[in-house]
Amino acid sequence: MKQKTLLASAIAAALMLPLWTASAQDAAPAQADQAKAQNLETITVTGSRIRSVDVETAQPVFTLSRQEIQKQGYVNVGDILSHITAAGAPGYSKSAVLTSNTYAGGSYVELRGLGFARTLVLVDGRRWGTNADGFTDLDSIPSSIIERIDVLKDGASAVYGSDAIAGVINIITRSDIQGGEANAYFGKYGQMDGTQQQYDFTWGNKIGKLSYVFSGTYTKENPVWARDRDFSRYPLGPLHPDAGTFSPYGPNGYITNAPSGGLVLNPGGDTTQLGDYHPFTNADRYNANQQMMLMPESKRKSLFGKVNYAITDNVSFRADAAYTERTAITQIAGYPIGTGNTGVVLDKDSYYNPLGSQQGYATPQDVEFLRRGVEDPRVTKNTVKTYRIGAGFEGAFQIGERNFNWDVSGYFNKNRGSVFGTGNYNLVNLAQALGPSFKDTDGVVKCGRPGAVIAGCTPVNILSGAGGLTPQMLDYIGVNTNGTYGTQENGFAANITGDVVQLPAGMMQFAAGVEYRRNAGFNTPDAFSQTGNSTDPASDASSGKYNTKEAYAELNIPVLADLPGAKLVSVDLATRYSKYNTFGSTTNSKFGLQWKPFDDLLVRGSISEGFRSPTINDLYGGQVQTFDVYSDPCDSQFGAVATGNANAIANCRAAGVAPNFRQTDGAGNAVTALPAQGTTPFISGSNAQLRPETSLSKTLGLVYSPSYVDGLNVTLDWYNIRINNIISAVTPNDVLDDCYLRGVQSACGQFRRDANGQVVDLSYELQNRGRLETEGYDFGFTYRLPKFSFGEFRITSDTNYVVKYNQMLGGDTPTVYSAGQYSTWRVRSNANLDWTYGNFGATWGIRYYSGLKEDCAFDLDGGSECNLPNYVTPGVGITPKRQTGAIAFNDLSVRWTAPWNGTFSVGANNVFNRKGPLFYTASSNAIGNSGFVYNPSYDYGRFFFVRYNQKF
Repeated sequence: MKQKTLLASAIAAALMLPLWTASAQDAAPAQADQAKAQNLETITVTGSRIRSVDVETAQPVFTLSRQEIQKQGYVNVGDILSHITAAGAPGYSKSAVLTSNTYAGGSYVELRGLGFARTLVLVDGRRWGTNADGFTDLDSIPSSIIERIDVLKDGASAVYGSDAIAGVINIITRSDIQGGEANAYFGKYGQMDGTQQQYDFTWGNKIGKLSYVFSGTYTKENPVWARDRDFSRYPLGPLHPDAGTFSPYGPNGYITNAPSGGLVLNPGGDTTQLGDYHPFTNADRYNANQQMMLMPESKRKSLFGKVNYAITDNVSFRADAAYTERTAITQIAGYPIGTGNTGVVLDKDSYYNPLGSQQGYATPQDVEFLRRGVEDPRVTKNTVKTYRIGAGFEGAFQIGERNFNWDVSGYFNKNRGSVFGTGNYNLVNLAQALGPSFKDTDGVVKCGRPGAVIAGCTPVNILSGAGGLTPQMLDYIGVNTNGTYGTQENGFAANITGDVVQLPAGMMQFAAGVEYRRNAGFNTPDAFSQTGNSTDPASDASSGKYNTKEAYAELNIPVLADLPGAKLVSVDLATRYSKYNTFGSTTNSKFGLQWKPFDDLLVRGSISEGFRSPTINDLYGGQVQTFDVYSDPCDSQFGAVATGNANAIANCRAAGVAPNFRQTDGAGNAVTALPAQGTTPFISGSNAQLRPETSLSKTLGLVYSPSYVDGLNVTLDWYNIRINNIISAVTPNDVLDDCYLRGVQSACGQFRRDANGQVVDLSYELQNRGRLETEGYDFGFTYRLPKFSFGEFRITSDTNYVVKYNQMLGGDTPTVYSAGQYSTWRVRSNANLDWTYGNFGATWGIRYYSGLKEDCAFDLDGGSECNLPNYVTPGVGITPKRQTGAIAFNDLSVRWTAPWNGTFSVGANNVFNRKGPLFYTASSNAIGNSGFVYNPSYDYGRFFFVRYNQKF
């Protein structure tokens, strides 16, 4: 409330400025020649609704032109934007093959590392559709239609509404096209995989009062397999390729309850003969990464078109339409099926039971087992179709000498998707297939007992070796899953902008408008999976909707002009009222200032309130089972107690956890490293009582363009963003750490331990939990060198430095300091040198990432993989850390424009085939959720590409 009061007071004071300037009418001459101003074309700049002839604003905007985009080796909008320095490490990446939810296979970007849902994506200044989590799939926007991309690195809820906390990405599409253009792109990694192809055609024309643009795009990306990269070939990377880190679920049957201990079938052995088994060793573990994709396979088809018709000189009609179809296919290893995670045993009367009645045992026993279904890897095919239609009228008029622009528009955006999966099992059929069975007189093994055959049942030899699960067996116990999902967004807006009054320093201008938006979404998981009778984790069907009504106003007030020390002083004010039918109303305001002490220097700053409303899935997403990766703090070898953390030791002992406790895998064996995947499902869910997040953003910066150095521009901006009531996706690690490291008693009630001390029945839901604050600097540098006889050179550089990234979860929970920790880089920088000589050109780029720290997974007492063993985390205590080095990737592209108006480009990203450092944190459900010990923001190898552009 105090922040809102201060900001409101500042805006009220600024609103008095026109009165002061009016009383000082003779202090400075009017600077605007109205007759000339009427002839200048006004534009809308990202970050403001006011149309103006001046593109410099109080907000820091980073712009990528179409020409700059074509010099890069990327064709997907998601890839293009993920490499800008303001983009944080993604909370989800395409390499997160363990993710099979509705947004798997898409491409998303989060500014400042603040989350996808806190970055607003616009196309031509209007909202693009999101999924039920509030994420915008950037790959649903074809790159062929882009004229430029504006990235507003400042909060803008007062201008655009919800979600614009971290900033705004505004994709401006092409308009003035006369003729046609075709592009072909082909690229692949040096390992000869991951092939990417894109073909597009664009045609535009102007016929009398009608102008139009049409574009079609086809994109195909082939998969990259985990086994083909050293960092993903093994679960814990190339430094730990030993079998001890592999899964106990292998392709050969594993008896876990044999009287003599764990037994595994010999290669080629008879499953019914106990003598054909040997004691389980680490050599029997299985490297599941051999069946996993590192990057998915995907295809996209896109159509886009827009028209503009000038009804009169001052009124025009515009419309746009888009269709995108994306299919992404991911594969992970066959399901790790076992008694522990299904409750199913191999019956003592099964023909295939080596300890059963049919082997002559006087006291036959059921067999508890482990077996990975290597014959049937889990494949997920996610297909989503996006439809968008927008239309409206816009115009201009004059009242006296004042100019005004107006527009009225509406849009409809719909996503409809399906998730098809293979590789899961029907637990009902599995129980029958492993139940009593016998070999009939015809030599065929049948379910049931002699004289009581179970019709339609196929017995399964679950202890067999690789290939032993026949197609007939898999047809009986296997089950395909089919889920559907979708979102729909409808919106209407009416806006007006124009001149208010001529002040001594210039024309005061305004913008105002009203908006209405309705969002709805649903998720219908596979019907059979919802029953809990499938190995596919159960989740609830969910649906929900909400609407919002908004009104806003914005004012630009020129205060001073052409005075000593004040070539320009202007103030920007904005406020927006939003009323939601879910949580109520909120008002957010913004104050911006521009000051030019002299022509070469602009000082700019802003302070703005923001908010993010809970998404459909935040509120109505239901509950879902997940097999989470987590680290038990009470583990005596790898947990927090092993580091000597006093809080963990005391709280684990108080909870009755044994001093020698070990977290175990599915076979009941102690894990060889943490984090490790749990063996029983946990429950996560939505929360219908969530409140909106609120934020306060502050920026202060300089833009220096010295007149004595032609072509030089330097920018330096400071930012600070504080978010309160953050909607936090609490993880199992959060729950366990809150309980044992921080002593939060409510967290201890969210799980229990079984008879062996293992964590079970853990549940967690979204919460408004604490606050988050980030602060840093952006530095930009552009220099166009004088023209030489051997060509023209242009140098550009963009750098982000993070001072702090702190999360405070409330209560007694200590602050989490993430700057410099995995995966929040202190420094991220891009530098490019572009050379042009006639029809030839080349661009060399460098992408730099500073080093990071992560929790140690090995050498906890110190060593090459734990070089900060005595690192002290404030409020937590000793938490051994591993410091990694920085990495820089170099990119090169060369181009030639042919006489027939065609341009050839060839190049390579990551020219020197550099590899980023390994991160054991990356393999958990942490930032990036890659499933491998590699940060998905880094390059996966040297990538070669060739591009051809033909204009007609």
